[in-house]
Amino acid sequence: MSDLRRGLSLRGKFLLIVLGGAVLPLGLFGLWLTGTAERSAEALLRTRLDSSMGRVVDRVGSRWISERSRLLDFCESPSVQGELREEEPTPGAADRPTGDLSPVFATSRTRGVTYADLRDVSGATRWTWSTDSSYVAGPGSSVPSLPVQLDVFENISGELIGTLEAHLSLRSLLPESTVQGGVTGSLLAVFEPGTGAPLLPLSIDPELLQRERFVWAEEPWLVVRQTLHEPRVQLALAAPLNPFLEPFENAARRNLILLVIVAVGGLSLATLLSWPVTRTLKRLAQAAEDVSRGDLDIRVEASGSDEVSRVARAFNAMTESLRRTLRQLSQREALASVGEFAASLAHEVRNPLTSIRLDLQRVEEALPPDSDARDLLARALGQVERVDRSVTGALRVARSGNIESRPVDLRQPLSAASHEAAPSFEASGGTLEPLQAGAGPLRVLGNSDALEQLFLNLLLNAAESLDRGGQAGVSVERHDRVLRISVWDTGRGISPDDMPHVFDAFHTTKPQGTGLGLAIAQRIAAAHGSELKIASTPGEGTTVTRDLKLAEEPEQT
Repeated sequence: MSDLRRGLSLRGKFLLIVLGGAVLPLGLFGLWLTGTAERSAEALLRTRLDSSMGRVVDRVGSRWISERSRLLDFCESPSVQGELREEEPTPGAADRPTGDLSPVFATSRTRGVTYADLRDVSGATRWTWSTDSSYVAGPGSSVPSLPVQLDVFENISGELIGTLEAHLSLRSLLPESTVQGGVTGSLLAVFEPGTGAPLLPLSIDPELLQRERFVWAEEPWLVVRQTLHEPRVQLALAAPLNPFLEPFENAARRNLILLVIVAVGGLSLATLLSWPVTRTLKRLAQAAEDVSRGDLDIRVEASGSDEVSRVARAFNAMTESLRRTLRQLSQREALASVGEFAASLAHEVRNPLTSIRLDLQRVEEALPPDSDARDLLARALGQVERVDRSVTGALRVARSGNIESRPVDLRQPLSAASHEAAPSFEASGGTLEPLQAGAGPLRVLGNSDALEQLFLNLLLNAAESLDRGGQAGVSVERHDRVLRISVWDTGRGISPDDMPHVFDAFHTTKPQGTGLGLAIAQRIAAAHGSELKIASTPGEGTTVTRDLKLAEEPEQT
C-alpha cells in the first residue's frame, strides 16, 4: 500500500483521499442506515406506546377520581350514616339487608358501579345492590369489573362505622376507542397487580403481555406496562411492529441508492476539479526546487482567492523575505566585524586616555594655586572624563543593549550634543536654533552619556542635510508623564525609496558616510525603552522624534 501511495501523483493521491475520506464513509453510513431501520421503527413505536399509555393512565385516573367521589358522597349521606349507626341485626338475619338505600344510591349518579355491598363494622351486610339480579360478584362475573373497597366513617366523630365494597365496570374507566393514540392494531389489557390475572378478555396469551417484546402470528410485538395504585390495577399496551418497520426499510433502501449516486457523482466532480489545483501545486513544487538550488528570484503566478493561490502568494512573500533576511544577515556580519574593530579601538583609546589623565593630574598638582592654566587643565580633564564615559557606555550598549538608567536633566545631554555639533553646522552654512523646552529642569530616566551620543548623531545628520542658509533645532514637549523630543531640519529630506532602510546598518546616501549614525541612535533609543520615529518630505526637511519617561520627583521633607 505504501509503494502504491509513493507511485501515485498528487492528483491520484487527492482522489484516493476523496475516495477513502468521503465515498467509503458514505457507503458505510448507507449500510448502517439500512441496519438501523428496525431499531428506528422500534424506537418510534415505543414512543407512540408510551404516549398512548400516558393518555390511558390519565383517563383511568380522572374517571376513578370521579367515581370514587360519588361513592364517598353516597357513604356520607344521612341515610347510609343512619343505617350503619343502627344496632346490629339479629343473628338469624346477619346476611340480609336491613334497609333499602337504592334511591339514595341512584341519586349519587355512580354510573360505573355494577355491584355494591354495604357492611357494618361487624361485617354484617346492611344493603346490597347490582345492575341486575343475575349479577355475580367476583371472578365468575360475566361483566368485566374492578373490585374496590372504601371505609365509611361517621361524619361527626370520624369513627369507622362500616365498609362499602363496590365493583366498577372496567369499560367505564377505560377509553372508548380501541385504537390507542393512533397506534393501529394496538391491544389494551388490564391485570390484577397481585395475581396477574387478566380482567378483560384477550385474544392472545396473557403471559406474552408480561414481556417487553414477543412474537405473535409470526409478527413482532412491543409491550409497555404501567401499574396504578389508585385504583390498584396493571395496564399493558401492545402493538405490532411491522406497520412501523416497513416505511423505515423503504426509506433506507432509497437513501442507500441515493448515497451511491452521490458518491459516484462526487468522485467524478473531484476528478474534474482537481486538475487546476494540482497544476498550480506542480508549479509550486518546481519553484521550491529552484529555490533549493539558490534561485531566490523565482516567482509563482497567483490569481484568485482560494487556498492554493494564497499558498502561491505566501511562497512569493517567503522568497522576498528570505532575500531580505540574507541581505540583513550580510549587514549584521559586517556590523559585527565593525563592532569587534570598534571594541578593539575603544580599548586602544582608553589606555592612552588613562595616561593623559594621569599626566594632566600631575601637571595640575605642580602648578601654583593661582595659575591661569588651572582652568585649562580642568577643562581638559573634564573632556578626558567625558570621552572615557562615552567609550564605556557605547561599549556597554553595543554588547548588551542595556544601560544603567538614573534621573537625568535632559538639558545637559542636549546642550552637550549641541555644543559638539556646532562646528558641523558652521561647515555646512546652516543654523542651529536654540533649544525650545521652556523653563525648569527636564528630569528623565536614562543614561546621560548615551543620550548625548544619540542627540549628537541626530544633529550631525541634520547638519549634513542642510544647504547654506538652512535651519535645524531641538524642541521638547510634555505629554502627561512623557517628554517628546524632536530634532528637526529644513534640509533635503529623505526619499520614499530610502525611508524603509534609514535604520539599516551601512545604508547611506552620502559619499563619505558610514551608515552607522542612525543605526547606533536607534539602538540607544531601544535601550531606553522606545524607538525613533522619522517623518520626512523630500526638499522640505526631516523630523526625528522619540519619547522618554519623566523621572519621579523626590518627595519634599
